[in-house]
Amino acid sequence: MSNIESVATSPPASGQAWRERMPGLIRVYGIVLTLVLLLAVVAIGNPAFLSERNVLNMLSQWAPAGIMAVGMTFVILTGGFDLSVASGYSLCAVVAAYVGQDWPPLAAFGAAIAVGLACGLANGLLVAVVRINPFITTVGSGFIIAGVALVMTENAVFMVENPDFGILGTGRWHGIPYSGMLLILFLVVFGWLLARTPYGETIYAVGGNYEASRLSGIRVRAVVASTYVLLGGCVGLAGSITASQLNSAQADLDPGIIFDVLTVVVVGGTSLSGGVGAMWRTAVGLGIIATISNGFVLLDISPYYQSIIKGSIIVAALALDTGRTRLVRSAR
Repeated sequence: MSNIESVATSPPASGQAWRERMPGLIRVYGIVLTLVLLLAVVAIGNPAFLSERNVLNMLSQWAPAGIMAVGMTFVILTGGFDLSVASGYSLCAVVAAYVGQDWPPLAAFGAAIAVGLACGLANGLLVAVVRINPFITTVGSGFIIAGVALVMTENAVFMVENPDFGILGTGRWHGIPYSGMLLILFLVVFGWLLARTPYGETIYAVGGNYEASRLSGIRVRAVVASTYVLLGGCVGLAGSITASQLNSAQADLDPGIIFDVLTVVVVGGTSLSGGVGAMWRTAVGLGIIATISNGFVLLDISPYYQSIIKGSIIVAALALDTGRTRLVRSAR
């Protein structure tokens, strides 16, 4: 559990327990209440929102961004950042489609994940070992990765004719999309890794106080670098899923997906300053953003308003994050 959550939910000393704990509970679980209210509003506006078909389609649609948000949660918790995600996502999709034209799908997806891991390792070494600012590092690596994808494709679309290539992205088990199952699996497994293992404890420790963690014997550079590698693997899988869904890929697949990934993590309540957050928060943030996007379609609201609302949500989440950080410092 993060520092702010520990502070907010600690037992009160006086007898008026409920009234004293209420502000803390709202700070910690208010994001869940927001999701519930949002689900209720959209469901009332269009009952089809809660239909099995729509829910499963949302799982499939948001699986790539959600899986990358899982990896981004680890990076941000250490106080890092990665703006090369969209470029890496496109490159991994291109690699999957390129290899999938002549090789079995498993080899194609494996190659894409390997490329994602390599990109994550490069970013991790530059940030953790060379000690370059993560914003500058990942902006620069993003340009490099995007250039590699353009050189590979010559700005053309790679098409895959093998019908088995689409199984990862469009295949289903008893109606449940494989991509959605992978998303849930990643949220659960990496959530457990973050909350219940020594590695997860070091993630919070490094994000909370880098220098103190180093002095206590934690290999902070290895920990930071590992989070970028983990994110790279998530990017590789996400690119594979999208390439599989489309049976194709191109260099500029979805430049805006970086904003969806960051919005999911930030809206969930993971602090950009590091050390505060949880995977369940990322899951709730994903639910909020997916509900808003899907709700706009079902309620027939102009998509032009989506950017305004998403931007407003990000600003509000950052404002709350700033307030939370001040609260923790005051408590300490």
